[in-house]
Amino acid sequence: MNDASMTEASFGKGTLVIRLLRERDKVFEEIVEGREVGQKVSAFLLGAAALLGFYGLAMGMFNGPQQTLLSIAKVPALYLATLFVCYPALYVVNTLCGVKLGFHQTLALILASFTYTGILMAALAPIAIFFNLSGGDYAFLKLLHVVFFSIGTTCGLVAMYRGLVIVCERREIYPRLAMRVFSIWLFLFAFVGTQM
Repeated sequence: MNDASMTEASFGKGTLVIRLLRERDKVFEEIVEGREVGQKVSAFLLGAAALLGFYGLAMGMFNGPQQTLLSIAKVPALYLATLFVCYPALYVVNTLCGVKLGFHQTLALILASFTYTGILMAALAPIAIFFNLSGGDYAFLKLLHVVFFSIGTTCGLVAMYRGLVIVCERREIYPRLAMRVFSIWLFLFAFVGTQM
């Protein structure tokens, strides 16, 4: 058992989230190779929900405790509902373009990008809390959250792009194809996400 495996066994699934931040390419390579994909899917799902829920806490504080609780649930639900609607399209388009990843591997890549988004948004949450507590008006706070969602989602999708490039390199598919797949899915994801 190598050091990374011992650390992951010792500290649980939270370590995978830290590894995603520090060793993103290695984590994506493990997904492509099919190593512990089921564990990665559940760890990313829990990690993304917790991190995005933390941002929901920061977002909902402006309108009292009831809105705070709703926002804690609503922010992760927004991303997961968008995933539920868009995932089949990405999987089918990937398959048609020759990316030979299984259903769970593709899901793990997407959830890794959501977790990456959650990491960044959780890091931005203290700034949102500060402006909530300092008396920022509603219009300013709404704009601030739109900017933070844009930053977080863009960084998550860039991480997913990197994952697709790794897939293309490992499977000897030209990376331009990954960009085409990514562009199609990005359009669908953005459109569905804004409707959600």
